Amino acid sequence: MIEQNGPRDATAGTGRAARGTHARPLVGRERELAVLRSAVSACRDGVSTLVEITGDPGLGKTRLLSELADLAGSEGLTVLSGRASEFEPQRSFGVFVDPVRRCFGRRTAAEHGPLDDDTAELLDLVLPGGAGAGSGPGRPRYPEVERYRLYHAVGRLLADVAGERGVLLCLDDLHWADEGSLELLHHLLRQPPRTPLILACGHRPRQAAAKLLASFQHPPADYRVERLPLSPLDQRECRSLLGSVHPPRRRDRLCQVSGGNPLYLEVLTELTADGTDATEEPTGLPHTLRAALAREVALLTGEELATLRAAAVLGDPFDPLLLGPVAGLATGSALEALDVLVGMDLVRSGAPTGPAQDEPRQPLHFRHPLLREVVSRDTPPGWWLAANARAAEALGGSGASPVERAPYLARSARTGDLEAVRVLAEAAARATPSTPATAAAWLRAALRLSGADGSEESARRRTGMLLALANACMMTGDLAACRDALAQALDLVPQDRRQQRVPIVELRSVIERILGSTKAAKRALQDELARWPETDARANPLRLQLATVGMAQGDFAVATGHLDALLARTPAPADRKTLTAVAACRALGAAYSGRTGTLLTHASEAATLIDAMEDGELATFLDEAGQLGWAEVLAERHHAAVRHMTRATRCARLTGRSYMMPYLLLGQSYAEQATGDLSGAISSAASAEEMAHLLDRPDLVGYALTLGAGATALLDGPAAAADAAERALRSAGRRGRLWELSAAVLASVRLDQGRPDDCVRLLRTITGTGRSTTTRALRAMWYSTAAQAETALGDRAAARDWAARAAEAARAVGLPGQSGYAALALACVRPDDPGAAAELFSAAAESFAAAGLVLAESRVRLLLGRSLAAAGRLDEAIGAVGRAKRIADAHGAGHLSRLAVNAQRQIGARRPRRGGHGAPYGALSEQERRICQLVARGLSNRDIASNLFVSVKTVEAHLTRIFRKLQVSSRAAVVGALSSAHTDIGPSANRILTSPRHAP
Repeated sequence: MIEQNGPRDATAGTGRAARGTHARPLVGRERELAVLRSAVSACRDGVSTLVEITGDPGLGKTRLLSELADLAGSEGLTVLSGRASEFEPQRSFGVFVDPVRRCFGRRTAAEHGPLDDDTAELLDLVLPGGAGAGSGPGRPRYPEVERYRLYHAVGRLLADVAGERGVLLCLDDLHWADEGSLELLHHLLRQPPRTPLILACGHRPRQAAAKLLASFQHPPADYRVERLPLSPLDQRECRSLLGSVHPPRRRDRLCQVSGGNPLYLEVLTELTADGTDATEEPTGLPHTLRAALAREVALLTGEELATLRAAAVLGDPFDPLLLGPVAGLATGSALEALDVLVGMDLVRSGAPTGPAQDEPRQPLHFRHPLLREVVSRDTPPGWWLAANARAAEALGGSGASPVERAPYLARSARTGDLEAVRVLAEAAARATPSTPATAAAWLRAALRLSGADGSEESARRRTGMLLALANACMMTGDLAACRDALAQALDLVPQDRRQQRVPIVELRSVIERILGSTKAAKRALQDELARWPETDARANPLRLQLATVGMAQGDFAVATGHLDALLARTPAPADRKTLTAVAACRALGAAYSGRTGTLLTHASEAATLIDAMEDGELATFLDEAGQLGWAEVLAERHHAAVRHMTRATRCARLTGRSYMMPYLLLGQSYAEQATGDLSGAISSAASAEEMAHLLDRPDLVGYALTLGAGATALLDGPAAAADAAERALRSAGRRGRLWELSAAVLASVRLDQGRPDDCVRLLRTITGTGRSTTTRALRAMWYSTAAQAETALGDRAAARDWAARAAEAARAVGLPGQSGYAALALACVRPDDPGAAAELFSAAAESFAAAGLVLAESRVRLLLGRSLAAAGRLDEAIGAVGRAKRIADAHGAGHLSRLAVNAQRQIGARRPRRGGHGAPYGALSEQERRICQLVARGLSNRDIASNLFVSVKTVEAHLTRIFRKLQVSSRAAVVGALSSAHTDIGPSANRILTSPRHAP
């Protein structure tokens, strides 16, 4: 039998990987094995690695994970592994059950002491019924804990069991992983444990969830990343795998029919071992695979088959003591049948279920998930339903928790079974904080079973479950399902119970707004408010939402009127919720409409209120915190915006309010870029893009790409950012505020690329008349970019017109940053008067410095240096460019730093040579001349030493003599002196781009 690349040997689901069980070495995977060896070596050296193995079924993902386990185990790494199951998509943390179990098996009380609360709670949630450690006297078995605390507990467990050389964590079949497992994996990627870790993940990308693919899309900074997409074997490799057992003709046919898939090749080999010609059935390989496995099951007796089917119902792994009740057999008969199944190698034993200090019970599992699939699919549906009902009854009789009983009740209970409805609802309530997707599935099952008989009690029960479902969907980011559940709940609440309807309508309007449906939110709010007297303050939450919707739609005057009326109807003294919401909403509306005085007043008021809140209270003010953060961004209070957005983002993560994350992360990214934190800006934008994909918000995806492109342009130049900027504009859709912001960044990139005509065309689409959605606080920046583009096109009149509009827009908002852009625009339209332009560039630089726009300051100081050089003020020019380079280097803006180096060379070349007629150059030795040529090329002392095969100290000594002979004091001056002496010093520097902007 062939055991090369197929998964027949896989045992990742048992908490251990197969070791030493492979009949032959791998074929055709030499490169992959080299990568795996490198990962193990790196882990020994303290470096963590993410290994992503992808491919179609049967190509050998599981076998490679097993080989990696062999390699890691032989080097002393702690090896943990788990896998997802196709039949248990709602099993909480299913992928991590075995790794957590193994961690507790290795963690003894003598070595580590008692479990901390978070770790005990993790054990209860991941291993219900098998833990014990998480249930102490006086504490609930399933406490209402934030799932993110539990994720940190996993990191601590991995660090506890790591030993000296680190951990290998193999996770297989992640395309079937449950929501909780995917979130925990995402956490491990973004916040790795404090130990060297190899995180090896196998999945089928065509079947993988969007959340899984998004987690892998942006490589985490703390890991080396190795991606191993598996391809079918070629004919030579297939022949090598088959060996010489088959005749050449049969071997070639097997290779052809299998398509190079190792698993299919193995199955075909077994099916043709009795002489059957492989050419008789060239297709239908999945059917033949099932047939090969079903052939083993067909040999079982009735009791043995019933026991195996009961095992398939219970899951993988399963408790052997439950087989009898589920199969409908006496316990003794079921255990005897189990012994037969183990003897036939259909079932295998696994690791203990609980901590080492508990009495261990050996769980069992199927030899391979494909075998369980065959048994499950061949089980009659009636028997399957009855077995699930028996499993639920047996677990209930043994005192199992609602969480353990819920999966079986969801499959087997009948409509009208109110006890099953109660258990499912209670299980969902316990699961929501840690696995909201599982909770949502159980709530849907409970709603299906509860029926609707028209009674008040039935309506009350269904309303509660629908609101719980809306909350669970909101935590998973499924906002469309959340909105639908809220709408159904609202239909069940009588219209005369207005106060009971208010929180439902309020939350629904928030969800509609986040989904981008502001019109639907406004309509729902207006319909509900029509039922309330205008003077009744109990409807104020709805009026607040209506004002927020108005701000989002650009109806600033109407929204302000709503807020004024709301405060007038609020009994004194107004509560903090109302004051905070009104202040944040007013601040953002003032920011959009360009009323800076009002903006600063209300932003300060909202900031004072929010800063006084504890994190627990702030979690209920995330919408207001987001509005404040964006208002601060537009008020050029970027450091305050970073502080508020970062804190709100942390609270959103801890409380499961993922639906707020894109809005908060986008503001955080914008503010980070403004303050010069380019790596933080790119990271926040990438996280926002990931969350926006999950919410199905292409406009937010587009703006996330926009912010990433803006930061990338400063890091690596416009060419590196152009593709992302183009995709951003396509994703953002057509028109609207986010589309305009995306178009402005692409316009900047186009100007830097030397495409000013495209730049002007884009800016005209967002700055035309009647653009009600245009953000007024940024208009001066956009007009400035247009002025520079028209200057590059040679249209002086158009450039002056744009510059005048920039000055007018800057005066209207009175912000230093926008004043800087206005001065920049005026400077760029005066190319014939470098002295006057230099004064304006200097004013722009000071304005940017006052606004904290450090990278905009760096870019404009480059232009200042250019103008000063053109005016003959070379020493001042060198000083301006030097300051620009220091700013760029301090913030990692590589593109700006390179522009500064080029500017230094250009200015140095303009210096008058010292001495006459090239005499100083003639005084240089041959080696000194070579060093001068390398200096002119921009090489560092270390690079020069490497080129000339001398030491760095030797280069430094030569430069000292060169400075003395040429009577200069800097490397730039060396280039200038030699240039004026008409010596051949290498290629000229690139010109400085004339577009210093702060990309929003």
